[in-house]
Amino acid sequence: MTQLAAFSAVVASVLLANDLKIVADTPWKLILGAIVLLVAAVAAIWEIIGTFRSRPVRYRGDRRDEKILKRMTKILRTQERCVISSNDLSWVKGKARDVLFDKASKRSLTLVMPCANKLSSDLVDKGAVAYYYGDEEFRFASRFTLVNQSRSDAWVAIGHGTKNEHTIRTIDSKDDPAIHLADDLFRLVRRRAMSEPRSE
Repeated sequence: MTQLAAFSAVVASVLLANDLKIVADTPWKLILGAIVLLVAAVAAIWEIIGTFRSRPVRYRGDRRDEKILKRMTKILRTQERCVISSNDLSWVKGKARDVLFDKASKRSLTLVMPCANKLSSDLVDKGAVAYYYGDEEFRFASRFTLVNQSRSDAWVAIGHGTKNEHTIRTIDSKDDPAIHLADDLFRLVRRRAMSEPRSE
């Protein structure tokens, strides 16, 4: 919205501050004005796209779980490396399960969980890496999928919800601290897990 307001201000200043005939009769003013308007328009569009992409998506109703599963499958289907923080992977069903096993076989899947279960152990057997940080009583409240961890093009999808609504927020702006918090949390768990005897 800020960029949209700035764009409107530039257009208004051009229209109100000058006689348009004078601007049109002076080629360098016309070119300069066109460049300014173009840059402002591109900036406004970029801002709107960024805002739209980062807005949280809320899932409700009878098909809530189905829609969440579809969204997560889409995220995981990419060729990018993924770190999944989950309590028990109970959401993994159908196509999502196939996608996870495919990702594990390509060694592009890392799991962060409180403790091992059959699915995580099977994924590790296929090539995934798992870091366990707690037990049945201590679990992260946050669940996230960190894509391209430690790279300049990293982004994160954070899920949280209540009994009736689940929200997934996708963040790819390096200015948003959520990416760094997810990365820090993952690195802390990995460091702790690697310093202790591993159990499954």
